[in-house]
Amino acid sequence: MRSRAFKPSRVRLNVLVRRVFLLALFFVCGVQSAYAGLTVTPVSWNVVGLDSNNPTIGPDTFQIGARVCNTGGTTVSNVVGDFIWDSTNAFINLSGASTLNLSSLNAGACTDFYYPVTITRSSLAYNATRSYHIAVSATGISTITTPTPREIYVEKIISQNRNSVQSIVGPTTVYVGQTYTYTVNATTATQGYEQLEAFLNLSNVIFQVQAIATTYTSPPAATNDKFYADACGWDNNPLSATYRSCIGPANYSGGKAGGTISSTYTVKILSTGVTTASALIMDFSGSSYHYNNDFGLGVNSITIMAIPAPVPNVGLQKSVSPTSAAQLIPGADLVYAIAFTNSGTASASSLVVTDPIPANTDFKVGSVTSSLGTTGLTMAVAYSNNGGSTWTYTPVSGGGGASSGYDRDVTNIKWTFTGSLSQTSPNNTGNVGFTSRIR
Repeated sequence: MRSRAFKPSRVRLNVLVRRVFLLALFFVCGVQSAYAGLTVTPVSWNVVGLDSNNPTIGPDTFQIGARVCNTGGTTVSNVVGDFIWDSTNAFINLSGASTLNLSSLNAGACTDFYYPVTITRSSLAYNATRSYHIAVSATGISTITTPTPREIYVEKIISQNRNSVQSIVGPTTVYVGQTYTYTVNATTATQGYEQLEAFLNLSNVIFQVQAIATTYTSPPAATNDKFYADACGWDNNPLSATYRSCIGPANYSGGKAGGTISSTYTVKILSTGVTTASALIMDFSGSSYHYNNDFGLGVNSITIMAIPAPVPNVGLQKSVSPTSAAQLIPGADLVYAIAFTNSGTASASSLVVTDPIPANTDFKVGSVTSSLGTTGLTMAVAYSNNGGSTWTYTPVSGGGGASSGYDRDVTNIKWTFTGSLSQTSPNNTGNVGFTSRIR
């Protein structure tokens, strides 16, 4: 009897435990998915190389990158991408920044982080490898990484003329903080290749790649949103028996991509400096690796300059009182005010404001006013009786036949300011004025 009573109890206990476990698993997974806002995916080939006959010529620097996408429902801030070596090799090293930052990434948006890797020009570097991963973090999101194990593999690459850069189109003088486009136009074998990279070598200290748009004529009308075309389905896993070979599935019809290539980079300028951007076309076809024999052709000197120097921008706003038609009659005084404001990005010095006396009015002697507030400016006033040709006239009561207290000979007034007018409120604004009488 005890045995029969015990078994149902244990069954109920087991069921209860399983339910609690499933509930906990659901809760944990649910919480994780709610906060999982980023993904990171490699966007470059694992193969790099040196010229097969002479490692002192040809390319030695290659772009290794990853794409970070915000799969969450809100903007992610303070996105950081770190290139991290998982092994050592003296022949394979970064030649740019290992940490890249993005202030924010909108929901549904992606960004690419690229890191230039340079191979030491030595025959000893052939077949060298170095393991790495790219780690990405953001505010409120745990660190994620590209798949591991992954490595950079140095192949012997052959120079050949069927890969050719036709042109690189883009500005040679750019400004920090601004966005520009560069387009690489190139050709490969008509049918393309199983693996293809056609890219600009750009410093990740100076350039932030915001987007890449690539087109191929093989397959017809083929497109890509990166410079690497993994046409055949490449095996990047060094632990795999089929490592560095096409295993599928094909990502382009026929398992090849190329022909006529146009790749447009949208880049933001991060810092000043002088750099050289050149294009590399690298492929795998048959059983060998190749690069363009015109390597080095490109925009040989892109001068990176700071944004234009800050400049002042002083605007004037003139008003008059009264404005009612019933009040605008002969003998009425018109009170004019001229407000000045510096809305530029730098302080304004040597400020001078001039204004003509309105037609058919007489200047009221002693009516000039000023309100300089917290500008710190001082002011001197001058008058002209010849339309501003000279500024030596002194107003007098009854001048030019005007009524007492007015001067008909005054044609213009000039305010000359000493000091600098700030671009920062409230120190960036003041006003001056005068009165004249309708004749």
